[in-house]
Amino acid sequence: MPSLNDFAQIRAENVPLARLTSLKVGGPARFLFEPRSIAELSSLCETLTAQGTLFRVIGGGTNIVAGDAGFPGAVIRLAGEFCRLAFDGVLAVAGAAVPLPRLVRECAERGLSGAEGLVGIPGTVGGALVMNAGGRWGEIGPITKSVRILTPAGQVDSVDRSRISFSYRRSSLRGSIVLSAVFELAAGDRGAVERTTRSFLDRKRASQDLAAWSAGCIFRNPPAGPPAGALIDQAGLKGFGIGGAGISFVHANFIINTGSATADDVRTLADLVRARVREKFGVDLEFEVELW
Repeated sequence: MPSLNDFAQIRAENVPLARLTSLKVGGPARFLFEPRSIAELSSLCETLTAQGTLFRVIGGGTNIVAGDAGFPGAVIRLAGEFCRLAFDGVLAVAGAAVPLPRLVRECAERGLSGAEGLVGIPGTVGGALVMNAGGRWGEIGPITKSVRILTPAGQVDSVDRSRISFSYRRSSLRGSIVLSAVFELAAGDRGAVERTTRSFLDRKRASQDLAAWSAGCIFRNPPAGPPAGALIDQAGLKGFGIGGAGISFVHANFIINTGSATADDVRTLADLVRARVREKFGVDLEFEVELW
């Protein structure tokens, strides 16, 4: 059995999670490993498990509020072969670490339709699949043909779309490590696909604070009634802030880091929002982000 010292080439220590997340908050992770192949990842996970070291996988860090105390275990960020993207006709084969914006862009450049609605969503393919990333113009689930995963038992498995459950910001892939995926697009006109993609992106830029340091939407939309952003706005909280964290003036479901926020600022502000919305509308908002 290898020891953690055998992974020194892909290991860093005491890495601030603020450097790894789009919200730019979070204390140090004890270890950061960046495995470059399935064999390296599988061996690493087996070693971490055998030594009793907690570990979590991070993609683009775009849906995470990392705590100020950091993480006492290991954070794994995929690299190397997991960054590959290839096309075969209407199929796109993407490693889990491929940035989602790159997948959307290269599909559009090839006139392949189906991914346009994912434009403007940050993060990686792996994270997008685990949370079924999407919005009003589409989700990643419907274009997914198959996903290759590393199971909690350490086995590599290719999972057909029929075996995957996708729902609102959730999928049955949670608990496994996504390695790669095959997406099935539709052949279209390049100009038309690029125009649709640009149109969706322009509309998102007008309604979302895409340039700010944030984790995207903090709360899930309730199953019925107005969306979370509308409830927060109607509660009079748009622009309200605590410490370095503030509610976006552009989209009230975005909590942004104005430059000096701590995770505690973000959590305190989020808890205030939940209490105010519950008091005013009787709605319990659920977190969409992961709280580390």
